[in-house]
Amino acid sequence: MNFVQVAIPSPLRQTFTYINNSGSDLLGKRVLVEFGRRKLVGIVTDNTDIADGKYKLKNIIEVLDETPLFSTEAIKKIIYISEHYMHPLGVVIESFIPTFLRKAKYQRDLDKYLQVAQGLTSATNLHKLTKDQVNCLDLIKSKPNGEILFSGITSSGKTEVYKHYINSLINKGKSALVLVPEIFLTPQIFHDFQSSFGDKVFLYHSGLTPIQRIKVWLAAQDKSPKIIIGTRSSVFLPIRNLGGIVFDEEHDQSYKQQESFRYEAKEIAKILYKDTARIIYASATPSLINIKKANDGDLEKCSLTKRISDTPMPIITIHDVNKKPTSSGISNFLIEKIIANETAGHQTLILLNRRGYAPVFMCNSCGWIAKSKCCDTSLVLHQNVKRLKCHRCESVWGIPNVCPECGSSDFTHKGIGTQQVEEVLSEKLPNSNIVRIDRDTVSGKGRREESFAIFQDPSPKIFIGTQLLAKGHDFKNVSLVIVLNLDFGLFGADIHMQEQTAQLIVQVAGRAGRSGMENNVFLQTRVADHPLFSLIKTGNYQEIAQELLEERKKLDLAPFINLVYLKAEDSNQAKLRKFLIESKKSLSQEDLEVYGPFEGPITKVGYKHRMFCIIQSSKKDRMLKVLAQFAMESGTKRKEISNWVLDIDPINAI
Repeated sequence: MNFVQVAIPSPLRQTFTYINNSGSDLLGKRVLVEFGRRKLVGIVTDNTDIADGKYKLKNIIEVLDETPLFSTEAIKKIIYISEHYMHPLGVVIESFIPTFLRKAKYQRDLDKYLQVAQGLTSATNLHKLTKDQVNCLDLIKSKPNGEILFSGITSSGKTEVYKHYINSLINKGKSALVLVPEIFLTPQIFHDFQSSFGDKVFLYHSGLTPIQRIKVWLAAQDKSPKIIIGTRSSVFLPIRNLGGIVFDEEHDQSYKQQESFRYEAKEIAKILYKDTARIIYASATPSLINIKKANDGDLEKCSLTKRISDTPMPIITIHDVNKKPTSSGISNFLIEKIIANETAGHQTLILLNRRGYAPVFMCNSCGWIAKSKCCDTSLVLHQNVKRLKCHRCESVWGIPNVCPECGSSDFTHKGIGTQQVEEVLSEKLPNSNIVRIDRDTVSGKGRREESFAIFQDPSPKIFIGTQLLAKGHDFKNVSLVIVLNLDFGLFGADIHMQEQTAQLIVQVAGRAGRSGMENNVFLQTRVADHPLFSLIKTGNYQEIAQELLEERKKLDLAPFINLVYLKAEDSNQAKLRKFLIESKKSLSQEDLEVYGPFEGPITKVGYKHRMFCIIQSSKKDRMLKVLAQFAMESGTKRKEISNWVLDIDPINAI
């Protein structure tokens, strides 16, 4: 063992050989090495007595760990993940290391952050389950490992079932991981679990400081039973004695990382824990791929079909706004409904999946539209701060005094955002408590906690917000839900768009009537005759899903065929197109179909153009073999463009 292979966080798809002059086994440990002109922290992934004599090898500068961060088995799984996603091993393995340890810090310096875990006692305040809930719980508990799809209509008590399941794990001395799709959801579920299980419930997400995250990372390795609540990155925590993983709102696209290492948290969990832990996919609107797996018998399933206490399901109405009077994009008829609901002392929820004041700022004289120079997308007017913002890169621009094209000062705006809805309702209902929930209002721990407290208050309110409002919140007194500007989600080339739109509508509709009152949902649209609406207004997601699956099957689309996107970006559009055309020629082999290149839905971000090719095949093993060869060959070539990635099991073309 005179030499070691070190995985370094770089885009190069290989490990690097260094001389091991420590006299000890370094497998799984962090080491400081010289890489080019830099000093970097890497992980030793293999020992060897043989080295390639073509290159002059460097010594390891320093060994940072006394005990390995990764076992031999863990390294094998991480290498498999790297190969599965065809992503550089050094970048993949870095995902398993907290930010604090990605720097040249000694392992012994972590002692001061250790928290003595006392272990959890059995919960004492769990609610009694219904017969249907008990049946689902028994099925989940029937096996110590493997995957199960746990569906149930909104407000049917899914959370209470998996709390009982986690309690059974705690009684066996095992730990549990509960994942939620958004940081914004963590306060609600964290407080809920704390009230049942006490102080040994931990929180983990990117909004914490590096010190807070390293404390949870260390606590995860303690043998005492614990519960960790977190977002998708929590799946990389080294949780000892892990007995169960719950994916709350499993359908949510936030479980897929959309930049750099494009992993799917559910797939990572399966690779790491399928044989040792029970993996529960919980949702009122399960993903089509999991429904298909359950239909095919490849996934166990259980479901809840009734709301707790038989509270009524919402009445969904398709509200055609064509030729109807509106105020700032809201039907006057719906404004009257909001006023009546407010007078009755109830809460209203308005979903508009577009933050800001207006999505287009333009010149009335010549038609010039304000666009981001770096992202080639329309700048969004934020009236409250008198600024134009790019929602792709978050750059901020001043509002011009005169048009840069014609010199006119006659400006206008088109479309509506959450701020504009808030403004018009404040004018109509000046004494109402109007609460806007979007990324502009809830970033930061204090704001998330404040929003959680507002949701718990049953007093009359009007909630206005983006899709954050549709995800898992337990509103106490909502009896009216209005969805605006949903038409864009019914059209488009992306096959996932209709699935995601249907899920969003059913989820937000489920926020109404959770306290037993009659409740109504209005979907404002200009395409009321769209065939999807006839299914959506039934509120039966299973029927919607089966219809979408049948359509996909007829057209031979995912999940009935294996799909991969080759996504690429570069500041030079001609070079980008050339790279993708040559890649298409290389990949167009027997049993593979390659389409494109196409411009991405977002054509430019950070001064770089984006394009992609669609690769599909009915033979997954054959496709992955060809793609692995392509990745290896392209990775060793001189870099032709700024960046490219193979997006395995993609959820959209972004």
